[in-house]
Amino acid sequence: MVLSSQPLYEVTEEGEWNYSFITKHGIIYHAYFIDFSVYHPNFSDVYTFNIEPETDTPHPIDNGIACTVVHILKLFFKVKKRAMIMVCDNMDGKEEKRRLLFSKWFLKHNDGNIIKYDAAAVTDDYQLYVSIYLNRDNLERDALVSAFYDLVKNNFYPID
Repeated sequence: MVLSSQPLYEVTEEGEWNYSFITKHGIIYHAYFIDFSVYHPNFSDVYTFNIEPETDTPHPIDNGIACTVVHILKLFFKVKKRAMIMVCDNMDGKEEKRRLLFSKWFLKHNDGNIIKYDAAAVTDDYQLYVSIYLNRDNLERDALVSAFYDLVKNNFYPID
């Protein structure tokens, strides 16, 4: 992610890897990371990332959200061996919009230090768009990417 990016909104650290911010429209967002190590033996420093508004109230497009999220991700990726999995599920029918939005943010704000691999998992009940993000110089890159695709093939059920 771009190293010079600054959050547009003030970020409050609510707990370890748990953040919140308030947009100019008064919408409170929670951004947090969840340990994903139980899903694959190679995922010792892999987390999922979630960002959610506190309410389901419709809200206008706000480019400041992207800058703030990029800032939070920059903090996360300061540790080179970390990886992040982003899951865009279909619980509300907006998985494709989320996938496109995060891909747009990645293309706009990435300075080349972070790489991403995409996949989709489809069953009778759901469609997931998933991506793994990691530092280009992550020494575990090949093992992490392989584990990611193993997990996709297993429809995101944990692998022992």
